[in-house]
Amino acid sequence: MFKSHIIRISKNRISMLAFLLILFIPFIEIIQLLTYQQNSAEVYHPAFAFFLSGSSIGHAPQILLFWFLPIFLLLLGADDAIQDRQTGYRNILISKVGRKRYFSEKLTTSFILSAGAMGASLLLNFLLTAIIFAGGTFSKGLLDINDSGNTLFELSIGHPYAAIACFAVLVCIIAGLIGMVGASASLFFGDKKYAYTAAFFIWFLLVLKKNSIMFLFQPFAEYGFHVLIPILMLAVFVFVTIPLLVYVYGVKFNED
Repeated sequence: MFKSHIIRISKNRISMLAFLLILFIPFIEIIQLLTYQQNSAEVYHPAFAFFLSGSSIGHAPQILLFWFLPIFLLLLGADDAIQDRQTGYRNILISKVGRKRYFSEKLTTSFILSAGAMGASLLLNFLLTAIIFAGGTFSKGLLDINDSGNTLFELSIGHPYAAIACFAVLVCIIAGLIGMVGASASLFFGDKKYAYTAAFFIWFLLVLKKNSIMFLFQPFAEYGFHVLIPILMLAVFVFVTIPLLVYVYGVKFNED
């Protein structure tokens, strides 16, 4: 079922377009940094040219990709359950594999697909920045800060590559979880307009909070562990609870 699910998504033009957007939006950041360097003698340190570091003015690529992440992930394949319901394929699959396996496969595949797409995007961006900005040292002055009183910041500055690796893994996990929330909305509503609205609404509640989930996407920022850990705990709670509730409802109570 997983293999056929992936093959079906890979043949969907909209899913492939969403994947390409996730993959290539970080390119905009590289172009912005290269444009900046044309008027400067500085060359960015590869870790600070990395997409998550957000070194460009305005952070437009980060806003475009991360603020609208649920939409990209739904288009990528998290909304596959809607097509199943509309075509009647859902009933065929459930009759073959059962409701538990059907729901768990949809949620698990959405997590893997979403986290994998984000991982591919960030890995490609890192490889390109490592090549394009090889030997660079410019960090916008961050590497010159010796004592900020922020343990996380000091660790990140002392080990910039480890910092971007840790934040990249965290972002991939969050992408997988919000992909799973999108799949949950698709399974629950079975209608694009409700599923997309619900997933986007849940995501934006966490984006627009005073301590935004976007803080988890920013290495070398001023936010310490005492700020980031509560944000992470709340996000994980929301992103795990919703799929769990939809799974229990779909398997135990919903017989359609």
